[in-house]
Amino acid sequence: MKTVQQTLTEMDKEEVVNEFLNRHPAKLKEFNDDMTIAEAKSKSKELVEYYIDRLLALKTKPNKDNMIFYLYQYLSNGIIHRKRGLSTIRDLETKGTTAANYGIEYTEQAEIMGYFVAETELTQYYLLDLMQEILWDASFFGIEQENLEDALNELKEASEDEEGETYTSFEEMEKDLFGDKPLPPKLSKEDEIEKERIYQRTSELTSSFNQHLQEIEIAKILQDFNEQK
Repeated sequence: MKTVQQTLTEMDKEEVVNEFLNRHPAKLKEFNDDMTIAEAKSKSKELVEYYIDRLLALKTKPNKDNMIFYLYQYLSNGIIHRKRGLSTIRDLETKGTTAANYGIEYTEQAEIMGYFVAETELTQYYLLDLMQEILWDASFFGIEQENLEDALNELKEASEDEEGETYTSFEEMEKDLFGDKPLPPKLSKEDEIEKERIYQRTSELTSSFNQHLQEIEIAKILQDFNEQK
């Protein structure tokens, strides 16, 4: 299987850069007042090109846990969407759709570049979309991750703090939101019960179908991985 870095190397750099700029256009206030729009666009492009060149030049860390990026589909509000998955091969084998799906914002770029990219038809078809998400998340704390260390320290401090205020009931939350204002009209008790019944049944059907869609992609990933051992 190819790593993120290998995959990025084989992609059309110009296409990747332009797509990144289309999705995340630079704000004019980030540039000097005496810079023209054309100059700002050129500077933005140079920065993204530098970012990608930097990622391609990194010495990747070994992918000891066999982390792999992949895409899978899910149904929501009657429409099929795509979602990015990042899990270990072992978790996919043993836990399937309940495998942990990791974020990468707090992960070193050298480690991210060493993760695998699934070779499934769905992932490869939407490879540009997946790579855009990876590039954006990997630069969350700067294109050189210059702010990552501070962010990790803040995360550690936050985890040591006490939990914030929580509500013990829906009524308590309503009281906090509306105060002394009149509450909005509510369904009758019978309609509320019927609504919950329909919602529960719809949720069960949707969840079952979404699990099936994800299982299809996981099965393909595991088959490819075992064949390439």
